[in-house]
Amino acid sequence: MANPTLPPTLPSNTASAPWMPGRRELIACVVLAIYIVAFWQTGTDPVTLALGLPDMAVFFANMFPPHFFGWDQPYFYNRESEFQYVLLAAVETFQMAVLGTVLAVIFGFVLAMLGARNITPNVFIYQATRTLCDGFRGISEVVWALLFVAMVGLGPFTGVLALAVHNTGALGKFFSEAIEAMDEGILESVESSGATRTQVFVHGIIPELGTLFMSYILYYFEHNLRQAMVLGIVGAGGIGIELLLAMKYFAFDKALSVILVMLVMVIITDRLSGMIRKRLVGGEILVVT
Repeated sequence: MANPTLPPTLPSNTASAPWMPGRRELIACVVLAIYIVAFWQTGTDPVTLALGLPDMAVFFANMFPPHFFGWDQPYFYNRESEFQYVLLAAVETFQMAVLGTVLAVIFGFVLAMLGARNITPNVFIYQATRTLCDGFRGISEVVWALLFVAMVGLGPFTGVLALAVHNTGALGKFFSEAIEAMDEGILESVESSGATRTQVFVHGIIPELGTLFMSYILYYFEHNLRQAMVLGIVGAGGIGIELLLAMKYFAFDKALSVILVMLVMVIITDRLSGMIRKRLVGGEILVVT
């Protein structure tokens, strides 16, 4: 049987279509352009950084060895400063973080009850609460501290208020989103028994989301401890003021001792919170972002 012959293919006279950039290429070009403009406008210069390395080496050399004892200079609060005052300031920083976190948890739960769509039937209250959370967390702790300094003056109370307000918004948002994502059947079973909103929260939400809530609380306590160290620089108490004064008077060896105390505080807190997380979730650490 003869094979059928195919008709000859005529040569195509149509030219190939020109290459057009796709969506990915356009996005990549836009991102690259934004990066280049930002690199130029911010004055980012690797050469300047390289030229400053010798000065940085001298700066770090002046910090060693750290000076923990014999602080006889009177520039710290116009008193003969000793290392014990740094330790007292570290304790004050820890207290600020604890109080700020506790207040944020209390008010964060209140906002979560009002800002979770599945347990707040009033749309206006829901939207107002979410907006309030965004406003609280949208302003950093440092800015809140500057505002509260004008209200209550310098000192650790200012730092506590700044931490509490910012983290009330953050925890209120995360708590409410966790409540919205939970199984509706659990809430319905508790509500069907005639429970009040508080009883729904205590007997329905806490048993189901308690571990996740605790993970959020531990994460933000670590965050607040680090922020409390920074708030001292703007006059909100804590160990930050000790670091600021040491740097101001070029006592770099004493500044290093303060930094080391900060580092030890952060490491200990991180290890303890990690141990608590492991016990809460049976060996698996919840990651909070």
